[in-house]
Amino acid sequence: MRSPLRTIAIIGGGFCGTVLAANLLRRPPTQPSRIVLIERGEQLGRGVAYQATAQRPLLNVPAGRMSADAQDPLQFARFAQRRDPALGAQQFLPRELYGDYLQQLLREAAQARPPEVVFECVRGEANALHRIDSHGPYLIGLSEGRQLLADDVVLACGDPPPVDSPWASGIAQHPSYICDPHQPSALGADCKRMLLIGTALTMADVAVAAAAQNPHVELHALSRHGLLPAVQSTSVSQSIDALADFRTRLADGVIGARRLLRAFRAQTCDLQRRGGDWLDAVSAARVAAPELWQRMPAAERHRFLRHLRVHWDVHRHRLAPATGAQLARLQQAGRLRIHAGHVRSIDDADGSLRVRWRPRGASLVRELTVDRVIDCSGSARRLGRTQDPLLTALMGTGLAVADPLGLGWLTGEHGALIDRDGRAARHLYYLGPMLRADHWEATAVGELRVHAQQLAAALAQVAA
Repeated sequence: MRSPLRTIAIIGGGFCGTVLAANLLRRPPTQPSRIVLIERGEQLGRGVAYQATAQRPLLNVPAGRMSADAQDPLQFARFAQRRDPALGAQQFLPRELYGDYLQQLLREAAQARPPEVVFECVRGEANALHRIDSHGPYLIGLSEGRQLLADDVVLACGDPPPVDSPWASGIAQHPSYICDPHQPSALGADCKRMLLIGTALTMADVAVAAAAQNPHVELHALSRHGLLPAVQSTSVSQSIDALADFRTRLADGVIGARRLLRAFRAQTCDLQRRGGDWLDAVSAARVAAPELWQRMPAAERHRFLRHLRVHWDVHRHRLAPATGAQLARLQQAGRLRIHAGHVRSIDDADGSLRVRWRPRGASLVRELTVDRVIDCSGSARRLGRTQDPLLTALMGTGLAVADPLGLGWLTGEHGALIDRDGRAARHLYYLGPMLRADHWEATAVGELRVHAQQLAAALAQVAA
């Protein structure tokens, strides 16, 4: 039986789902409503990124830039200082603490909600979604045979779960191969030699944690270019002139990958002549990225992804200084070796794994035998290979369509999912990093908190 309350279901209780729910509870729809937050994990607000672990990894951004509320940029910093007055806005704090902050944010919003708004947390996994008629409502299938009828549904379930890369087809069931770098058993205290596929932020976290847990482990990291992320700055870049200059350089005409690169280089040179640095250019490009991405033809987007993405990523997605220093020490001690190249094959070698790989620019194939291989290569093209029942069901029924470049979902205004007929849904939305398909920059707190606030405002105005 349909509830007399307008039901808004949020699938996923990580950063995006928690912040969206908190926004809706603080500024709810005018009609009586029921907000249901569905999370498969044991705790809300933590997702994959903010779990409590023995290693206590650090945020890659200073506390003063991590507020979940764009209108209150120091909210998280104040929360941290209440826990420990010695903590400051320029410090890189433990991710576990950020999960505590998100949980408190939701609790406070739930306690302050008006009486005509019902808030429920449901523990379970959403595995199916059916649209009752052309505009909803939607019937959500949950684990243990449960069902939930909702007038509006927001998918806030992040990137698809890790899947085996093509090179892992022969070792997918091997005990020394780890597809998910976040699972508790990934590090292995008895491991003597470990290969990490990928050299970005996830690799850095795994390498630092593995070295701390096992002081004798020999670490190897392999990626196509062998580039490590740059190290983060504690200063906040707010160069309005840099943003205006960058937009002016690209004001008219088609945005191509080469033109974008030339404009960025020219902007960086101008900033350095005026006493600035490349961080200001990155900040300007980051703010302008959504509008520029939407002006790029599909062929130019593909060219950017093939040739420029890796260089953008290592400058845009940077390491906390302490993490960068730990990696540098591991390299100097010979405990971490970075390789540029491609995996050709991985086979069993009497319980270990024999990796055949070709160095970048070389023709000869090398071999490396390791005790463990951990895939840290990220979420690229996961959606096309996902086995997640909800995501495959959405694509199978045509309620959602994957971006041809493998970046995420095709979406319309406020993240409305676009179906196979090219129509934007009125009551079905996505909120999370797979907005990168249409916005490019959509993976960090700075962007996602704005998307969450805009979607909450739109949901509060939509008639049931």
